[in-house]
Amino acid sequence: MPADIDAIAKAIAEAHRDPRQRVPASRFIDLTRNEALAIQGEVMKLLGESAPVAKVAMPPDGIATSAPIPAGMVIDDGGTIELGERDLAGLEIEVAVRLGADLTPEIAKAGRDAVLQTIEHFVFGIELIGSRIDDRTTAGPFGSLADSMVTGGYVIGTQVLAHEPKVDGMAITLSSDGAIIQREAAKYPFGDAISPIVAFAGMADDHFGGFRKGMVITTGSLSPLLIVARQGRIEIRLGGFAPLSFTLC
Repeated sequence: MPADIDAIAKAIAEAHRDPRQRVPASRFIDLTRNEALAIQGEVMKLLGESAPVAKVAMPPDGIATSAPIPAGMVIDDGGTIELGERDLAGLEIEVAVRLGADLTPEIAKAGRDAVLQTIEHFVFGIELIGSRIDDRTTAGPFGSLADSMVTGGYVIGTQVLAHEPKVDGMAITLSSDGAIIQREAAKYPFGDAISPIVAFAGMADDHFGGFRKGMVITTGSLSPLLIVARQGRIEIRLGGFAPLSFTLC
């Protein structure tokens, strides 16, 4: 790994450990996609972290991407996240899958039906969005990718769904300490929950150990960013499904 890529990974890892630190956006501007993915893996090694959750996306260029969410940033529904000095841009409610078997590139290349056979169930989740970069909007085309697609953590829902939920058009309600503060309408960002998983898994392109049995893979925000204060009891409702909640402090 080139020295400058190694140095960026070390800077991101240091910002994870001490969230008062931010990495200058200028250090990311010239990164390639492959370099950004390599940085993700190196950061995980430096942190000594596993990835119980991964996120996937289909950017405008049509090339699928993914990023690990470290175990230390993942909680179950109803838990507490100590935000401290970490960046928080907002929240996203998302549909995710839990894998009942390893999802290999060979399975992904066999198509959607083969991928569905590896899925144990579907769940909802809340992703926190937050960056280690001082200004992610000026960090070049792959700066945010290097920073694990600016994940700030994840809340795994407990309601188990046997099939991919049909959520388009459903009401989303965000509450803080019992008061409704934002309403949105749900829509799958990439058409459905499975397409971005199939697209990235078939590329054998990750640097965090692949899509393994037991992992949760989350598939993108169902609405515009949900904005909350940095403290409070947060609840998000989607249609008639069980609400998700957690405490920020």
